[in-house]
Amino acid sequence: MKFSKFKMYLFMLMVGFVFIAFDIDVETNMQYPREYENTDAVIGEFQYYNIASNYNARCTYKMLQTGSDDNNTDNGLSTQNQGAVVQQPAKVIDKIYFKNIKVDIFNDFVGFLLIAIACFGLRKVNRRFRYALLTSLCAFILHGTIAALPFFINGLFLCNAAMALGVAYLGSNVLTVFLFVSGLLKMCPDVCCRDERKWCKMIWFITFVLQILVTFVLWLGSDFQALYNLGIFCMYLLVFFIIVFWIVLYRTYDYLENSYNKAVSAK
Repeated sequence: MKFSKFKMYLFMLMVGFVFIAFDIDVETNMQYPREYENTDAVIGEFQYYNIASNYNARCTYKMLQTGSDDNNTDNGLSTQNQGAVVQQPAKVIDKIYFKNIKVDIFNDFVGFLLIAIACFGLRKVNRRFRYALLTSLCAFILHGTIAALPFFINGLFLCNAAMALGVAYLGSNVLTVFLFVSGLLKMCPDVCCRDERKWCKMIWFITFVLQILVTFVLWLGSDFQALYNLGIFCMYLLVFFIIVFWIVLYRTYDYLENSYNKAVSAK
């Protein structure tokens, strides 16, 4: 069977979507140039969540003594017991340390590069693919910038920059997916594709929610194993729905390819 250009672009979008959703990190022997500069300006948990979710890091803990006044005078308690302080030790994050650099096997660089190439090839079909090309390139640059930050900045500046760019990257991620998905659905406006469009929209919305949920659950799960496991489960669930999306969309393949051929021959 002939592997047409359109089928190649569709395959690139499918693989790229999976790559930006699925993360399998492998630790290398390479190290960051400097140790993380801990600061007392913000709590250790905030620093650790941002650093560990973007880079490979570990932390140490310390115990803090917190007190609460007990002024209960019921049942004729003696004044000696009034104002007694009950010590309640709390475990908090103390210091954060970089571990070896980790590499994502399903790298987002590859995912967004494939999506950008596919959207460039589909740019003549409708404007959504042109916008998706721009947002995918933006996400590509943001991902590279986040990965390179520890080589140039450190401490609280690194923590805040990683968080701000991470939010921008998440926005570029979900916007890119929305644009190329809506572009594909605009290619099959026929009444006979109505059910497929409806199901694809529903599945896309599920993937949208899961993308955001996975990001924030894994962010919080940096220090909570149960939340981390939940995040991994949601990530596998996300990949499952992505596969279902493409299976449903492929039912309209003939209409999609026809729209592509018309757009290419007309311009």
